[in-house]
Amino acid sequence: MGDFAVLMTARLMVLTYVVRLLVDVHGWPTDVRRLEKWERAVRWVWTIGCSIFLLHVVAAFQFVHGWSHAAAYAHTAKQTAAVTGWQWGGGLWINYALVLWWPVDVVWSWRRGMDHLPRGYVIGMHMIVGFLMFNATVVFGAEWWRWMVVPTLGALVWSRWDGRRGDERIAPDGRG
Repeated sequence: MGDFAVLMTARLMVLTYVVRLLVDVHGWPTDVRRLEKWERAVRWVWTIGCSIFLLHVVAAFQFVHGWSHAAAYAHTAKQTAAVTGWQWGGGLWINYALVLWWPVDVVWSWRRGMDHLPRGYVIGMHMIVGFLMFNATVVFGAEWWRWMVVPTLGALVWSRWDGRRGDERIAPDGRG
């Protein structure tokens, strides 16, 4: 039961992140009514993703690590070494930072609106959360994740690059 909870919360969390990533990469609708509906829906998905992430952390510590930071660090280092050859568990600290940051981001998103977040902030968020999601799927996930994630990321980058040529989307706050 415990391993299943850890696994399913990780998969659901990745799904919610992909929704946010797709919207941020492809831009927000320019029609105000559509924008409000999209933003509300994405905000709920992002909030649910945060809740699932926090449940994932609790499940991992309860069922896998016995509420021990040392055990979690060792487990992370072992899995990282199995894939990269580098015995390092420091990615765990990024998870801890996300435990603090994601709920704050959810509150900020509900108060300010997601389409008005500064571009640098959104890019930084995707770098951090994307790193964790990549590790959750490619490093720690099942082998089939590897075969899904790399082509999906490639297609996402290509679609963004290809779609931006001559068709620059500008969000309501002026960022493109």
